Amino acid sequence: MIEFVILLGIIGGWLIFASTLFLMLALGKMWGLLGITLLIAGIEINHKLKTKYMKAVMDYSPRAKELAMHIFEMNELILMSSYVIALALYAVLQKYIEIMIKLPTV
Repeated sequence: MIEFVILLGIIGGWLIFASTLFLMLALGKMWGLLGITLLIAGIEINHKLKTKYMKAVMDYSPRAKELAMHIFEMNELILMSSYVIALALYAVLQKYIEIMIKLPTV
């Protein structure tokens, strides 16, 4: 199950990253706020999986519980950093477009 949780964090991070960046590039900067709702939904799903998983591992060793806690925290960091990276990449792409595509002044 823990492999599924790690995979879910990575896929969720890519989903947040790609959707936020696409919305901002296609529709404008303010549409990036929709990425926050995806981020909050991803974190809430992570919390629900965390409580469900921690109830299931009651009989495991303390080391296994601690490892599971770190993995769920890592998922939250992946989700949050993917949103921040989408914002940074948007700014870089906008600067690149501004520099590379210059309209001739007539």
